[in-house]
Amino acid sequence: MSVELPGTVYLIGAGPGNPNLLTKKAERLIKKADVILYDRLVNPLILQYASPETKVINVGKKPYFKHIQQEEINLKIVEAAKHYQYVVRLKGGDPAIFGRITEEVHTLAKHQINYEIVPGITSASAAVASMNMGLTMRSVAPSVTFSTGHFKDSIDHDTDIRNLINGGTLAIYMGIKRLGHILKQIETYTDEDYPIAIVFNASCFNQQIITGTLSTIEHELTLHHLDGRPGICILGHLISYFDNTSICKHEILSHKYYVIKGDKPLALAKAEELYEDGYQCLIDFDHHYHVSQQHLYNELLQYKEIEYVYV
Repeated sequence: MSVELPGTVYLIGAGPGNPNLLTKKAERLIKKADVILYDRLVNPLILQYASPETKVINVGKKPYFKHIQQEEINLKIVEAAKHYQYVVRLKGGDPAIFGRITEEVHTLAKHQINYEIVPGITSASAAVASMNMGLTMRSVAPSVTFSTGHFKDSIDHDTDIRNLINGGTLAIYMGIKRLGHILKQIETYTDEDYPIAIVFNASCFNQQIITGTLSTIEHELTLHHLDGRPGICILGHLISYFDNTSICKHEILSHKYYVIKGDKPLALAKAEELYEDGYQCLIDFDHHYHVSQQHLYNELLQYKEIEYVYV
């Protein structure tokens, strides 16, 4: 398959993972896509808004492991635009926040390929929303900085903590692996034992919130088995106002995969409802789906305990 002129690439934020937080525009474009190049943290249920004929391609990068390089992803996007009219590049969270959007946009512009950026809800916003808080608070945290704990060229690179020291909130993406280094960095600037919350899988059925202070958080983490899960660190005086008793506890209600069978729009609506209630789910698929989708869903359900729900 090929098109006479390059297709349009939509660089879409899939949000923090909960399909109910996907924007209406993102959903509409996913349904329209001929091909979707998706990141590792994109919820597979969100991919099911696509047509059964849509090709899906995993281009996810796993932090701290050997993985596909950004240059290769850029070329895959360009190649997809040469063969398909509607190309979706689907990223977790918001593509403009640590999503390497500029590199992909420059590549598309260089090849004279039309593109559009579609923002999504970033994980920091989803994390504090799940805590019934905001990222700022009058007279307590007048500003917020988004920083990263993962750097391409150096594991010793310092995280930007200036806003924290100046009384603001600091949201650190991809900082779990380097948390010890970040804590030591903060300790060199101040003796203040800042409160910290780490939200794993923000907004998702398996969300978990761990709280503490700079001096206790590493011990708190050892009490839980959360290795490899995506998490975001929120630091600052604002966290001391977090009331852990005021939030709905996100406990994994079942380790089953609930597979919804029936008319697709009804099945998707039921899946959204179940996911919001804390259940892991997909809608049913069959041999009419593109082989790439069949492979993905079969892989996800392999060795899983499955319960079918009919609508």
